[in-house]
Amino acid sequence: MTRTVVVAGASGFMGRHLVERCRTSGDRVITIGRGAGSDVLWSDSAGIRSSVDGASLVVNLAGRSVNCRYTARNRAEIVDSRVDTTRALGEAIASASSPPPLWVNSSTATIYRHADDRPQDETTGDIGTGFSVDVATAWEAAFFELPLPATRRVALRTAIVLGDGGVLTPLIRLARPGLGGAHHDGPWFSSRRRRELGTEHRLSTRGGRQRFS
Repeated sequence: MTRTVVVAGASGFMGRHLVERCRTSGDRVITIGRGAGSDVLWSDSAGIRSSVDGASLVVNLAGRSVNCRYTARNRAEIVDSRVDTTRALGEAIASASSPPPLWVNSSTATIYRHADDRPQDETTGDIGTGFSVDVATAWEAAFFELPLPATRRVALRTAIVLGDGGVLTPLIRLARPGLGGAHHDGPWFSSRRRRELGTEHRLSTRGGRQRFS
């Protein structure tokens, strides 16, 4: 029996790989996004409801890239692009006559505090502070806010995802001229405004002892 898999945010690095893998496995894939290449647009509420109704799996990877300056406009887009799309899917699933048994929604490992003393996970991890943590908590709050008794929900707290392309491309460009290796942290300018917003760089782990999630 062919499964129907709904992938939102399919144009991103993880989404492209997931769609390819699902289609190779014989699944019917429906993509939701903003671009013309998507099967359903975020502005099409009826189309979203129809897509998730009867689906075997819904995966939401939507969200504006954080690879930008954290201006007020960009910060708002980072939050809204995650919270609004998650709520749209939740409302669609809540109204489905045959809701999907599983909904996997992106989140982020930066919901945890910066820790050098022990690993942070969903069982014993400590929630941190700052803008990125605020994004994560708002994102997960939207994900779990509606009662969906027929649908299991999994928040995918990913860190940096490595693969062919993606974040490895700029890292390789830095490593080739000799800028790879241990990251020796140093002081960086700050301001009251950045501290208030939770976007300042805080000097923490020294001597190249940082861990990579």
